Amino acid sequence: MPKNKHQKNRIPDWLQSYVERNIGKPPVWQFPPIPEMEEGIYFRPLNFSNRVHFLKLFENDQDSWIAERFKDAESVYEYVCMSRIIMPYSFKRGGRDWLVYKEKACIGILHGFEFSKESGEFTQRRCSIGYAFGKAVRGSGIPQKVVQHFQNYLFTKWKMLYLTASVKKENIRSIRFLKGLDYIERPPEPNEEGEEEKYVSDTIILDLFRSKRTQNKVHAYWEKSAKEYLTWRATWVKQPDGSYKIPRN
Repeated sequence: MPKNKHQKNRIPDWLQSYVERNIGKPPVWQFPPIPEMEEGIYFRPLNFSNRVHFLKLFENDQDSWIAERFKDAESVYEYVCMSRIIMPYSFKRGGRDWLVYKEKACIGILHGFEFSKESGEFTQRRCSIGYAFGKAVRGSGIPQKVVQHFQNYLFTKWKMLYLTASVKKENIRSIRFLKGLDYIERPPEPNEEGEEEKYVSDTIILDLFRSKRTQNKVHAYWEKSAKEYLTWRATWVKQPDGSYKIPRN
């Protein structure tokens, strides 16, 4: 496989099929630029050239909540490949990453993902977000302002109804950060009584709604969907081998 022109890294083998599938096609997702902020903060889509800024920001960061893949050159290259070769062409899970700069210095990264063009209740008007900021700006108030600015971009440019963030339960700092931005911890999904070996997730999901009216409408839909699922789940018949016979509709 030929070397990439920017450095010695090459596109991973598992991504080759995506390259061949998408070459020459227009991307499914076109993201308008995120407006600059008054504080001199601006945003640039993560790409093969500026990935060195991304790596430099985190490669020696000792914070336990900075993903290890952000600290290794090869992993960062593979991450950029994924974000540039797969995500823009994904009908169900589109997305983009932006580097955050202040006075030409990279200070963090924003993730917008799970953009979907599927039909379904609220599917096209919700997405997930993520973020990571360098040590120099943590605790300065800048991360909060940047994420709020990003949220406004998603609510106005993309007309989103709600945003979602998934966080490890042990990451108290990030949970506190999101709740400070008015995110609401999503209640656990109901389980049918007597269910064996219930799955317990190590993450929690938090949501930010565009308005109280939207929140009420989405919650009502979730409750309705949960009841429908439990009603359907109750029709399953457990077999002697532990499997379930699921009736056909």
